[in-house]
Amino acid sequence: MYSPFSNLPTPKPDPLFAIGTEARLAGPDAINGTLGIFMDEDGQSLVFPSVVQILAHLEKHLQGFNYSYPLLTGLPKFRDAVTKLICQDDREVIASIASTGGTGALAINLRLMKMLLGEENNNILLPVPAWGNHAPVCTWAGFNILEAPYIENGTASVDGVIETVKKQTKPFGILLQVGCHNPTGLDYTSSQWQSLLDALQHKECVVLLDFAYQGFKGEPEQDAEPIRLCRERGLTTLVTWSASKNHSIYGLRTGLAAAFVKDMSEQKTVEGTYSMITRGLHSAAPTFGQAIVALVQERCPEVWRSDLRDARAVLKRKRQMMLENLPSEFQNSLSGFGMFAMLPLTEHQVNRLKLEHKTYILLDGRINIAGIPETRIGELCEKIAAVL
Repeated sequence: MYSPFSNLPTPKPDPLFAIGTEARLAGPDAINGTLGIFMDEDGQSLVFPSVVQILAHLEKHLQGFNYSYPLLTGLPKFRDAVTKLICQDDREVIASIASTGGTGALAINLRLMKMLLGEENNNILLPVPAWGNHAPVCTWAGFNILEAPYIENGTASVDGVIETVKKQTKPFGILLQVGCHNPTGLDYTSSQWQSLLDALQHKECVVLLDFAYQGFKGEPEQDAEPIRLCRERGLTTLVTWSASKNHSIYGLRTGLAAAFVKDMSEQKTVEGTYSMITRGLHSAAPTFGQAIVALVQERCPEVWRSDLRDARAVLKRKRQMMLENLPSEFQNSLSGFGMFAMLPLTEHQVNRLKLEHKTYILLDGRINIAGIPETRIGELCEKIAAVL
């Protein structure tokens, strides 16, 4: 009997979720450095005290919570709160829409970028290595990916990206991570950002900034510096923002797509375009996470900032412990910020970690430091040393 499903190609499992599943099935004694979740010392997803405080408030008001369809653009208080985190300059006009997590915001902004560039201009520059889902989402949005090296001699470099930018002769897009780079943890310096933006300023381009880890490197305003630098250059700037990590609400899929525009008229046009895009994807985004973020920022912003400082301190201690317990060749890879690092391990060594030591990281050496209890970092280092 004929089945059109037989025409589908054999799907490849997502490598991150596949190995993450292996790690969970391996039991509690396994070390799981796969999925990008901040875990507590008991191996459970960490929930920030500020969020716990707001959840306790919401619990008393669940019956009165608005369960109707929201505006396509999302809850106004959520959008206002996040755009203030993204940009502290009241003179800027920002169009925005709530999304299903950071990935949803990325998909929305890529479709907007495609419209801004025009159908005949489908190139997007992507520094690599990149987050594993960047390339697939770009491809599904209809882009042709131009890769440029992000790492040279073990450190973040703009040279290859600038060289690729200079070769472009027609409008193009570029996708950049604002900070706490995934998968390497290695970020551009302010000087490197300036050099790259100098090159972009002389080209017809749309810059998409992926801002998934605000507050995990420094104070939220400090982490937003690359966005400010783009705006100072007058570059067409889109921002993809996620609440998953910095509000510890991963499963609530809460994010924001934003675009800097010149006036209220453009803001109305872009938000209408955003609404058309999301109507064809998922209609409106879930609201419970939006409500949590809005209330955290309204009622306990200082508690939230303290939560972020505590998270940064934990990450710094874990990196320092690894630096002290691993050979010098790990120095560069562990000198970054945020949740991730790319360890200088071969696929053979990574497989040995899994098979011989029940330690799970990605084949390219990417590890989620935030996912490993602090009390097990010494054990992790011993197991890594055993496969070198």
